[in-house]
Amino acid sequence: VLSNDFLRGELRDAARKVSEGGSLHRSLDQTGYFPPMMLHMIASGEASGELDSMLERTARMQENTLQSKIAAIVGLFEPMMLLVMGVVVLIIVLAIMLPILNMSNLVG
Repeated sequence: VLSNDFLRGELRDAARKVSEGGSLHRSLDQTGYFPPMMLHMIASGEASGELDSMLERTARMQENTLQSKIAAIVGLFEPMMLLVMGVVVLIIVLAIMLPILNMSNLVG
């Protein structure tokens, strides 16, 4: 599922540790690539015996976090595009007006 080869290898090692009897949250914590809240929720799910529901809640939380980050980036894109378009229009207007002003200075 992962396209990142390094992370895929790290998760393969974590899966091997879990299959050898290790804890899921400790194995994922050793990779160093997962947020602390996610690891805490997985640990809580392991301790309470409701790992499936905790993994589902963790996935929902990660998805919501990603959606909010994407919305923020898209929200910043619109004002940046307006500024870029304003600069392009300014350059076009200056390219038209400067020769006209130079010609009027030469005549007058």
